[in-house]
Amino acid sequence: MKKSVLIFGLAALFFLSGCVSSSFSKNYTSWYDEGVIPEEAFLKEDQTPEIINASENIDAKFREISSEWNWCIGSVEFNESEIRNERINSALTDLCKETGARTVLWAKKFTDTKTEFSVVPQTSYHTVTVGINSTVTYPVTTYVHNYYRVNHYDYTAYLFVPIPESYKMDYAPGFAAMDLTETEREKYKQNTGCLIDIVYKNSAAYFANLCHGDIITRINGSDIFTAEDFYRFRKNAETGDTWKIKIVRDGAEKEITLIYGLDKLMN
Repeated sequence: MKKSVLIFGLAALFFLSGCVSSSFSKNYTSWYDEGVIPEEAFLKEDQTPEIINASENIDAKFREISSEWNWCIGSVEFNESEIRNERINSALTDLCKETGARTVLWAKKFTDTKTEFSVVPQTSYHTVTVGINSTVTYPVTTYVHNYYRVNHYDYTAYLFVPIPESYKMDYAPGFAAMDLTETEREKYKQNTGCLIDIVYKNSAAYFANLCHGDIITRINGSDIFTAEDFYRFRKNAETGDTWKIKIVRDGAEKEITLIYGLDKLMN
């Protein structure tokens, strides 16, 4: 009997672990087409991925990891009942091995409490008389719904690989820019310009003190209305060019000068 219970317990544990891994795996969304990320960036067979739990502001932690010259290659989002941290870490390690990610950032946020139920079989035994001094006993199984309350959480994870040296110049002078969303237009009270999203550490932009949330409106006299305007301007830039960048920071205009390139010594 004890052996049967042990086997059942191990089987249940394996089943639960498989469910957790499946939850993360089936909800994974790749951010890149296959073949875009170079093989050198992916996790090697002898490497162990770094699992980071963002207990508070996952967006700030996302920017911090990205700023250390990492690409986010995909994400996971789903809502489910509470999962223990050790099981999450195990599931994310499996996902990193599947995707080749070297670092994964995750967080969970309480959403609500839901009523769930399990069906519990209950067996009783009935005895009937079938003849003189003869009876038959047989089992009767009924099923009872066992209701209980369960906390649910939003689970979020971002998977990263390092940016190879040969690709870093694509981010000169050291930041990634994006268009302003409607939410950001309301937040920054600014309709035009491109938003600096990620500033990469130890780059020309980093040491020129450009920051996340700065909005570029002009470079060397050329108006920047969108991220496309910025990337069009950068396409014609050459290493060593002087950039005079007009930005809006905290509602005030400011001008920053840097030397185009990645090397901080050029600033």
